[in-house]
Amino acid sequence: MRDSFSALERPLVGPYRKGFAWVSAPMVRALKALGVSPNAVSASQIAVGVVIVLVLGSAPGLGFGLMLLCLFIDSLDGALARAYGRYSQFGALVDQIADHVRETLVIAALALHGGLHPVVAVLYPIIQGTFNVVTLLCNLRDVPVPWSVKSYLTVYPVFFLWAFFGVNWLTAGVALAIGFMALTIVLALQRLSGVMDTADGTPAVFPPA
Repeated sequence: MRDSFSALERPLVGPYRKGFAWVSAPMVRALKALGVSPNAVSASQIAVGVVIVLVLGSAPGLGFGLMLLCLFIDSLDGALARAYGRYSQFGALVDQIADHVRETLVIAALALHGGLHPVVAVLYPIIQGTFNVVTLLCNLRDVPVPWSVKSYLTVYPVFFLWAFFGVNWLTAGVALAIGFMALTIVLALQRLSGVMDTADGTPAVFPPA
């Protein structure tokens, strides 16, 4: 599994992808007809992230809308890859990098324009990058973390409140996301310690859950 979903999220992935495939079918057909690659779609998130940095100060609602567009793009690249009938490790890497850069740009925009504490803003991409790597490794080793709390449950709600109502809980929401990701990193490392090679080079055996 070349993704960072937890075991709790896994049963929801299939139904979500089917629903998204139905909604996005016209756009996927158009992109495929034009020969647009899934990697190009993934990378377009970065360009949108730069626009968010530029517009968030004067138009926070637009910035939030552009972030939602990025989330749509994040699903669209996978739907397009499946339409082409190809899904590569390199494509998964490009998707992960684009997601992380976009998320970092959003956090930078909130620090510049929304009053997000700079220490929290610096910590977030570091912790999130580590979170993505270890959860991906867990899935590649078939020892997924049992659960994880993603940004859409912590960061995005406080972003919405700030953008449309001026309620600034940004630092608290992002700090909460960092805490949950740090906890998941610990869980992931515990699971990886059971399947990585031992000191003598022999594979360790992870005890059953």
